[in-house]
Amino acid sequence: MNEETKRFITDRVVEEFYTNYPWLLDKFGEKGKRHTREDNDHHMEHLELSYELQDEKFFKDYTEWLNDVLVSRGVGTGLIKENYRMIQKYMKEVEMKEDERNYHDHLLETSISYLEQMTNTR
Repeated sequence: MNEETKRFITDRVVEEFYTNYPWLLDKFGEKGKRHTREDNDHHMEHLELSYELQDEKFFKDYTEWLNDVLVSRGVGTGLIKENYRMIQKYMKEVEMKEDERNYHDHLLETSISYLEQMTNTR
């Protein structure tokens, strides 16, 4: 995944996130919005590295760590799942090798399921 692709996805996710959840801006301010962008940059980097390594556990471990950190900061697991779904959505809009897209989609889908099992949420 090239830098332009990652930036496109991150830009769209952050925009949609703050459109769908305007209360986040009230709660966390512009600093929180910057963190959302940085978090999504990290999501994209971890997806990419997991693909390069062909290591699903790498992204699962990252997701578990992410959930622990964000929940401790008042960001619920549901928002992480929604974030991952948005990434899936915008990945469909970019050019990418089909096996790479399928791998990322699989990682995101299994991570969402893992978060649901971990927290008993849907």
